[in-house]
Amino acid sequence: MQVRAERIASILRKAEHEGVIEDADGYGRAEHPLCGDAVEFYIKVEGGVISRARFRALACAAAIATSELAAQLAEGMRVEQAEELSIEQVELAAGALPEINRCCKEVGIRALKSAVADYRGKQNT
Repeated sequence: MQVRAERIASILRKAEHEGVIEDADGYGRAEHPLCGDAVEFYIKVEGGVISRARFRALACAAAIATSELAAQLAEGMRVEQAEELSIEQVELAAGALPEINRCCKEVGIRALKSAVADYRGKQNT
């Protein structure tokens, strides 16, 4: 468990994707209904590829860390790929993450997918 806790701490110390994109092409928000963890995601899209991803979170360390990892993975992905991003992909990129409630780890991914859906909705108007 100590190795996993150190991994989360390392991700949090190096977090580079926390923040807001004022002129975002897509915005999404997700909240955990039981614990209240909340994550907002902002994306910038160029030519169908996510060029920037940022998030803000009022959440536990695991939710913040997985949001950071989701943002890292999303940058450079085609929008279609981001729609399919899974917790398994995030964990594969992260290495060992603590055994915690899956929903804590998924709230950031749900917020990212909500931002993608917002982006897509704007493209269809």
